[in-house]
Amino acid sequence: MKKLLAVLMSAAILASFAACSNDAASNSKTEQTTSQSSANEAVQTTSPSVETDNVDWVPFKEYSLDSDSKVKNIILMIGDGMGENIIKAAEIVKGDKLIMSGLPNQTHVTTYSQSVTSGEAEFTDSAAAATALSTGVKTYNQCIGVDKDGNSLETICEFAQKYDMKTGLVDRHYVCHATPAGMAAHNSNRGNYVQILRDMAKTGVNVMFGGGEQYYKNSNKTKNYINEKGYKFIDTEEQLLALDGSDDKVLGMFAYENMKNAYREPTLTTMTSKALDLLDNDKGFFLMVEGSNIDVCESEQDMKGTIEQMMAFDHTVDYVLNWAQQHQGTLVLVTADHETGGVQIPDNATADDINNDCFTSDGEHTNTNVLLMAGGAQSAEICSSDVIDNTDIAKYMRKVLTDSHK
Repeated sequence: MKKLLAVLMSAAILASFAACSNDAASNSKTEQTTSQSSANEAVQTTSPSVETDNVDWVPFKEYSLDSDSKVKNIILMIGDGMGENIIKAAEIVKGDKLIMSGLPNQTHVTTYSQSVTSGEAEFTDSAAAATALSTGVKTYNQCIGVDKDGNSLETICEFAQKYDMKTGLVDRHYVCHATPAGMAAHNSNRGNYVQILRDMAKTGVNVMFGGGEQYYKNSNKTKNYINEKGYKFIDTEEQLLALDGSDDKVLGMFAYENMKNAYREPTLTTMTSKALDLLDNDKGFFLMVEGSNIDVCESEQDMKGTIEQMMAFDHTVDYVLNWAQQHQGTLVLVTADHETGGVQIPDNATADDINNDCFTSDGEHTNTNVLLMAGGAQSAEICSSDVIDNTDIAKYMRKVLTDSHK
């Protein structure tokens, strides 16, 4: 198996390169290998394990975040499809805890959507899950920021803006993909990317970084609309690093489609670092950061790619916690929109056992509860129950911001 490569820069900015095998045929399991020492010997089939040599993980550490202050900033980090078992699998490969596992407050989260409740679907999709995390209301699959009747809901970005807070969205998929869209837009069809992108600009999110530049560059109407809304458009890492805060609104789209290679520049950590620089202000901010392609690799039943995405996401968690430790009043929430892949880990598993055979749902989402890991300002209360619903996260963010502005 081709070994993972990762060359990681210091905490200020992560700009790494890695050979990526994710362009192989998607949706098919890793080819089984056959060994036969003689014509009569039984055929043995196995899935290659995830190799750990040359994998540069963030060394585990625990951060000391201020927990008593009122909430000024909220950083919501979403590992798309990141179930509890893929966290455990990554830790087995790493040989130590992930950074996110060191957060002091943890609980489990239910993820069902209105489609599941009504029997129209077996599990939630990312659109309904993001809407629940953003608005505190269940909706049907495919829906972005609207309720089951199609009525617009107040998103978390719109709520934060009522307190003059800045807002930002950072992901590795399209800027207007389901999870970031659910934080700011309103549409009954998550696939209406161009309309959703315009609606996100209408909401006035200050910082939007990700891929999917086709939905901006291929529509003059969209380009003109977004420009009229006062956005500076950038599409290179050099332009990203050159931002100095003089532009109030920035749309960065750094790939025509999905930024699937976990270390394609700019990395998730680089984008997050710059977003924090641009958003930090006296009145606070809301920032959503998504590890988008954990889900994509799980849906392809690609354990090697999934572990690489988990490694990159945990690097960004590390950067965010280091930042939050230095900025009093910051609440950090790390969770998932749903579980993908039905990941199962064998008893007493070693790194050799973490392979494509761990996927059990043919790449589909499942209804398995996910984790919420929280640290920083007012982070304990949300994890005081053993199980909460994803809508409770949206409600809690509203509560702590309202309390802070009384």
